[in-house]
Amino acid sequence: MKGKNKLIRKFILYYCLCAFVTGAVWQLYDYWFSALFIERLAEGSTAYRITMLIYVVTLPLEFVVGALLFYILIRKLLNTESNKRVKEQSLIYAAIAHDLKTPITSVQGFAAALRDGIIPPEKQSEVLDVICSKSHHMDELINSLFEFASLGVEEYRLRSEHIDASRVVREVVAEYYTDFEERGLELDLNISDESLMILGDTREFRRAVTNLVVNAWKHNEPGTKVRITAKAAGDELLVAIADNGTQIPQEMREVILQPFINGDAARTSHNGSGLGLAIAAKIVALMGGALRIVDADGEYVKAFEICRISLISR
Repeated sequence: MKGKNKLIRKFILYYCLCAFVTGAVWQLYDYWFSALFIERLAEGSTAYRITMLIYVVTLPLEFVVGALLFYILIRKLLNTESNKRVKEQSLIYAAIAHDLKTPITSVQGFAAALRDGIIPPEKQSEVLDVICSKSHHMDELINSLFEFASLGVEEYRLRSEHIDASRVVREVVAEYYTDFEERGLELDLNISDESLMILGDTREFRRAVTNLVVNAWKHNEPGTKVRITAKAAGDELLVAIADNGTQIPQEMREVILQPFINGDAARTSHNGSGLGLAIAAKIVALMGGALRIVDADGEYVKAFEICRISLISR
């Protein structure tokens, strides 16, 4: 949606530019013709008729020149946008292929070792666990890619229904509470007891919150403290996942919400698909909100915030 609005703004800008240029040219021409008309009118009727003929013949040039200039600029814009989309898709395909290559290689190697009897019986159960884990990871990568691609389809529309955001956040945290404990992360919950009602798609909003929560426990070291907040900020919803782990450089914050930024450059580990934050950002944008990374207060260093989503009741 954001990219589409940006493209529309470019169309409007180019149209105004074309209108201004052709208008300026036509005003100069009109000034020249007015002077010529007065001069020829003083010379006699024949000169007057010739001058009027020139005016009638050249009148369509204003529209022809304007249309031609507009066509050239719009064609250049479309080619630029098309090349940009193709490049983005190529990066996504290259990145997903890169991420799939490692688990596929592991599965193939262990499967071949089992087939050839290289693995001793007492180790086979362990190897099978590795194969299952790698297969699950591949399935997760493919599902994430499918979800991201679905959100980018123009025909895709979110459902419009009432959502209790505080309840959704509470349920997601409960679902992953054990994962935080097993990883040795300390949770600090600040979830409103009151209902925070918003309008949107419950399933997709839950997916966005889940991706942020999963990102917190996957990409923080043991001992990190994580604060999860869901509250009203004026007439808007604020959901924040803050931690006191590694700070994210300001320049990286501008691009980390995009898919597969320079392969693994935007990731702190190899445990994810690289699409979780991008999917969350898209969902929040489709709901009229924004996902941003900000400096946190107190003992926390950074926070992922869902904001700009209006509350429909308090």
